[in-house]
Amino acid sequence: MFTAAELDFLRSQRIGRFATVGPSGWPHVAPVMYTMNDDGSLDFDVDGVKLRNLVAEPRGAMVVDAMGPKRGVAMQGQVELIAPERARLKPVRKFAWGL
Repeated sequence: MFTAAELDFLRSQRIGRFATVGPSGWPHVAPVMYTMNDDGSLDFDVDGVKLRNLVAEPRGAMVVDAMGPKRGVAMQGQVELIAPERARLKPVRKFAWGL
């Protein structure tokens, strides 16, 4: 799903902003440290509000970006809980800029 430039960028970063859908329909966004898997999915810790939201609605979005020059990748997809407080985002849509 990702180009070589997008993969290189995502592997060079460590922090993304992850969004879940709350019970009211409003988004909840929080920074997360992630690891990139060979299949293009991203793993990260979830607890509290993020975890409660994902149990009810397993869709999420993440933005990984950097300044100077502006570049980044935004993605949306399904999130799977892979351990008690660990999740995996499997992107199904993405948008990149500056790469």
